[in-house]
Amino acid sequence: MLFQNNYLPAGMGSKGIVASTAALAILLQQGIGDTIRVSLTPEPGSARTKEVVVAQEILQTMGLRSFTPMVTACPGCGRTSSHVFQELARDIQQYLREKMPVWRSLYPGVENLNVAVMGCVVNGPGESKLADIGISLPGTGETPVAPVYIDGERKITLKGDHMAEEFLLLVENYIHDNYGVNGKKRHATKVIPIVAQ
Repeated sequence: MLFQNNYLPAGMGSKGIVASTAALAILLQQGIGDTIRVSLTPEPGSARTKEVVVAQEILQTMGLRSFTPMVTACPGCGRTSSHVFQELARDIQQYLREKMPVWRSLYPGVENLNVAVMGCVVNGPGESKLADIGISLPGTGETPVAPVYIDGERKITLKGDHMAEEFLLLVENYIHDNYGVNGKKRHATKVIPIVAQ
């Protein structure tokens, strides 16, 4: 018998996403259900595909299944008056999602990639070290340099007006080298089974 988890009265926007996540996470952590459905009231004129993306992000964030590379981004604070990290995080996430239809067959396992885009030197290096590849952009009053961490080690420091483009190229090279033919992370999975207690 197939059991689908669904929370119907979710609502619109962030309220609907939070309500669906709260309801589904409890069931998923207990190992209850075979499928999930997120029900969101769509914004006027928007596509209903957001429900699918939110469902995928719930499963991926909980470590149950990966669909697209994850981008960890700085939430911003008083140290980050620059909008560079916000734009770069958005652009990287959008780029990775757009490339997945092609990359899924070219780079098996790439959906498990973790990318960090951080906005200052306080939390940036730590989060970047934990990611497969991460950048720590300069915060308010910091020297305009951005260390890049690859597999936990500081590999390069980007400077100047083209840091975003240079980082995107580093991400592409990382994917090719690690998920391409003979790549050490090709076919790797990070599925974490949740066992009911």
